[in-house]
Amino acid sequence: MFNRYKKGEYGYMEAYKRSKLIISLVFAVMIAFIIITMLFMFGSTQRVMVIFAILLVLPFSKFLIGYIMCMTFKPLDKESFEKLSSKTKDFNTGLLYDVVITRTEGMKFYQSMCVANGKIYAYVDDKKITEKRKSYESWIKECISGTKFNYTIKVFDDLDEYIKKVNSISAANDKTAKIDKHIVERILVTCV
Repeated sequence: MFNRYKKGEYGYMEAYKRSKLIISLVFAVMIAFIIITMLFMFGSTQRVMVIFAILLVLPFSKFLIGYIMCMTFKPLDKESFEKLSSKTKDFNTGLLYDVVITRTEGMKFYQSMCVANGKIYAYVDDKKITEKRKSYESWIKECISGTKFNYTIKVFDDLDEYIKKVNSISAANDKTAKIDKHIVERILVTCV
């Protein structure tokens, strides 16, 4: 609603969290206003108007939970983003930022992801990635399962190594570029 960024763009996660928080606060103020008004007007909340406050609790909860679920995700800082964007090739639709893959088991956050020419490389700023690497890679693999395309998937925790691998990807032809675009759309559909 307030988010002017699209999924996969740098800054999306901060804007997403901000919009969820603002909407939650608006609902909280509306609920408090109704209850306080009823207390001043009638001296109790035992009136039909309390139904409006009760009905507002559900959307308030929805937006607050959306904020809470994503509040710990830390996107790339400005310096890392500038380093990444200045040192990587231009991959029209293939270079993504702030990717949150959701499944019934939870959510995984990837600071950056590159989908190009049959390869998916992702950057996760987590020094404990060694024991979680297979899990992060399997979530990406599950995102693209059901397609007949076989992509090489690798997750990095070192930004310089990630940039080096992204730059090693050769240019895609028209057919491969269309497949990459399809895979990007497939990944973004599962994102917050």
